[in-house]
Amino acid sequence: MSEEQPKPLKLSGQQQALYEALFEKDQRLAIMYLGALIVLDHTGNPDRLALAAHDLRELMDNVPKFVDVQIKAQKESLTAKVRELEDRWQATLRNTECYESQTWSGQIDGPLLKLLKTLDAFLEWLAEHHPRRKAEIAATLRRLDVSGRTLPVRLEELNVQIWDEMRSFFLGVCHHGKTNTTEEEFRKWVDTLERFILDRLHPRTFADLETIDEIIREGERDA
Repeated sequence: MSEEQPKPLKLSGQQQALYEALFEKDQRLAIMYLGALIVLDHTGNPDRLALAAHDLRELMDNVPKFVDVQIKAQKESLTAKVRELEDRWQATLRNTECYESQTWSGQIDGPLLKLLKTLDAFLEWLAEHHPRRKAEIAATLRRLDVSGRTLPVRLEELNVQIWDEMRSFFLGVCHHGKTNTTEEEFRKWVDTLERFILDRLHPRTFADLETIDEIIREGERDA
């Protein structure tokens, strides 16, 4: 790209390597990542974990787009589906003649039939949603892996589970649902995400990362 790269400061070798790998893929991904690190470094901000988690969750959610993977299932909302079912339930209670004094009786009428059809559709969607969502994550991780390696099915399933658990953690923190999360725990999750993406996007050995760390330390001593 023609735009000049932002100049991240005080990054570890792993962070510098991931930043560069993300920037090479798309500058917007690198900015999300760098933004999370900058927010996390602002120790005076009491809400920094939630704000950093939001950037990291956005990073994970945007990766599929930049590796050309369609994520229809991941964009579908369980909450929205449940609300549709709840709306149908309330409408049924208002209109059906089969429910009176908290008791169901009689033959199935029109409102109750609509409820049963809505419930059937919801359960069918629920049964299909999780496998489709897992398949989208697996496709994303395969496209993210520049080595082009094909993993055994079980290992691929484990990687999908790891990715999903990392996203769930950051989602919980950014929505203030994990209020007991410590900074130490949060940084461990960040480190895990960094290693996970870097291992696929731009694999490097530990020696490479140590070399980068040493270059950064020398630059700081000479500054």
